[in-house]
This record gives sequence, structure tokens and C-alpha cells, in this order.
Amino acid sequence: VRHLSFNKERLEFDVTSDESERPEIFDDWGSDLDVTAGRIDRIRRERKVDETGAAMGKGKRKRAQVVAKIREGDGEITVNGKPHVEYFQDWGHRAQLLVPFEVLNLEGKFDVELEIKGGGPTGQSEAAKLAISKALQNFEPNHRTKLKREFLLSTDVRRVQPKKWGKTKARRAWQWVKR
Repeated sequence: VRHLSFNKERLEFDVTSDESERPEIFDDWGSDLDVTAGRIDRIRRERKVDETGAAMGKGKRKRAQVVAKIREGDGEITVNGKPHVEYFQDWGHRAQLLVPFEVLNLEGKFDVELEIKGGGPTGQSEAAKLAISKALQNFEPNHRTKLKREFLLSTDVRRVQPKKWGKTKARRAWQWVKR
């Protein structure tokens, strides 16, 4: 039995295996943690697949928002109803879509439908990579560790900085003239 102490009015108690004796402070403490019996265990993630056998994932990058829907198939990727080769002209942007499958050695085993709104091609392709990674994790939770190790489940939170008054751009100032 572990002894835990909290500084709020010097509250001290023992963590026991009986749920009724567990203090209320643990009720909303970490939604994916199990704190019974003095141990903190991760709750096993469940597979999130709809009735058609498809898994969903959402991703954002800059101004782009993407919803990915994956299901087992022959490797077709469609973006807003078009083949991804038509939608993304640059091969680098196309390659971004395939990164999660290459990491998991699943090339050509899933069909992907992407709905993209906003942003430019770079933001869209990187948001799609994140959405596909999250969909793969929802399809098979065991993929999470590999995807997380390659930073494919992390959102890039950088955004465009607003322009400041008295400057030409966010940081770029007017050219300084000495005389």
C-alpha cells in the first residue's frame, strides 16, 4: 500500500483496492488512468471502427483541416473525390500521404478517403498525414507506439504570426536609412 500526501490542508490517506474508500480527488484525475490498488495503469485503447469497417481520423496544420476515412482495400487514395495524384501535383506532397503506411509497412493495404478544407498544398498534405496516422491508430491501437515514436501523432501547433503595425510584415521592418 502506497502512502500519498497532498498539501491541501495536509490531506493524507492510503490508496486501497476498495473503490468506495477512494477519495473523490481521483474521480476526474486522468481519463485514461486506472488508480485502483495503488497502481497507475494505462487503460487499454479500444478499436474505433464504424459498421462499414472504416476508421476515422482528423488532422490540422496551418489553416488546413482534414478528415481521413480508411478501410482495408488495395491502396487507393482519394482527395475530395479526386485521385491524390491529380489533387497534389508535387511529388513531395504526395509522399507525405504515404509516410504513415511506410512506417507500419502497410503500403497498398488500405483505401483512404480524404476531405480537405482550407490552407495550401503543404498544410493540406501535412494535415492529411496526421489524419491518416490517427485513423490508423483508431483502426488498430497497437500501431500507436510506432506512430508516436516517429512523431506522426503530434500536431504541429505553429501558426502564422499576425502583422504588426509600423512594420512591413510580422517581424520584417522597413529598411533603415542612416541619413
